[in-house]
Amino acid sequence: MDWLLIIIWLLIINGGLGGQYVLNWMGNQPDFTGGKKIDVSPGVMTWWREISKLAWAVIAVAIEILRGKKLKYLWPGFISLSTIIICAFTGVIENIGFFYLPRLYSPHIYAPYVNVYLAFLPFFGKILFNAPIRKEHWAGIVLVIAGLAVPHIPIIIGSNGDQQSPLDSNAIIWIVIINCCLCSQQILNNKTVQTALPGVGPNALVVWREIWKLVFISSALILVPVAGNLMNVNMPSSVDKTKFEKRVLVKVEADKKDFLLKNYFPAGNKYVLKENISEEDEIIIKKILHDAEFNKFFSLFNGKLFPDNWLPILFVIAAGLTGYVYSYGFFKLSKFAAHLWVPYTNLYLVILPFVMIFFGKEVTIYQIAGAFIVSAGLGIGVLDYKRNKVNEIEKKYKD
Repeated sequence: MDWLLIIIWLLIINGGLGGQYVLNWMGNQPDFTGGKKIDVSPGVMTWWREISKLAWAVIAVAIEILRGKKLKYLWPGFISLSTIIICAFTGVIENIGFFYLPRLYSPHIYAPYVNVYLAFLPFFGKILFNAPIRKEHWAGIVLVIAGLAVPHIPIIIGSNGDQQSPLDSNAIIWIVIINCCLCSQQILNNKTVQTALPGVGPNALVVWREIWKLVFISSALILVPVAGNLMNVNMPSSVDKTKFEKRVLVKVEADKKDFLLKNYFPAGNKYVLKENISEEDEIIIKKILHDAEFNKFFSLFNGKLFPDNWLPILFVIAAGLTGYVYSYGFFKLSKFAAHLWVPYTNLYLVILPFVMIFFGKEVTIYQIAGAFIVSAGLGIGVLDYKRNKVNEIEKKYKD
């Protein structure tokens, strides 16, 4: 029955995660949001997503209470809550990345790389839970690494001299950040369930996690823009010439470009702001640089919570529903060692390239082959399930 439970929830989680990638991408594409520029920042999208997830989790908890569950089973305990808070913090960072990356890259390009940490889960399982590392794990690790390398074969062999990696340095930085966040969450999810008080179920844990995620993202949406204004990030006294040209001048209309060049003059490898700028010109400069998302970090938290165009938010709210479903599933399965099941929550990767073909994205045979190899690597560890009993992690507090 344990293996049946794992398989059923893995199917549900794969559907939820796959749907999440597509919905996040659609919500960041003008083609699906009325053709207008997306005026909702990743931070604001994250805020709406957590509201949606919290709403669905609260509904689920309310149903449990109406069916007779005692209120005491909603309190996980201070130890478990501590891990939930850490997970919530890293979860907010991860979600901002997941709303930023779809703006610039198709999900079938970056999705496999945000899961590189899976190759290391067997070692964390061994260290933290004394879970055995089997030969199937080693074979899976080799295949995952090989699958991630396959899409880059044309670049490696130089078959196309003009071809460049589809992921630039900015994307790679976010992929590293997301890997760290996801890895910490998988480990801490186990600890959350392991240290929760008796009778505390997945819905209660999801509610507490979403409450704290809302606390963190709401604080960021208030404090980061305030810090940006204090630091004058949208009207620097000088800026690198290449950075200014690539991040601003090529993105703004001709009249705004002319206005900026009247106030910023080239000096060596920099553009320098002229002295004695009027207050009216200051406001215009700040708005132009703000709209051009000149400062990439602070632009993550720009924008109104209630935007003029609500279509991106509708996709985000739908993503919140699928997010609740797979978060529930993650807590449901977290009573088992993470490396026994977490790698197989990503088997949707093999389908993702075909989904993006349906949306008209260019997908290479190397990307499809890489997705198959990665999926094979993730799934190979269960080939010997008949010879391995699934054991639950021992809980700190007994029922």
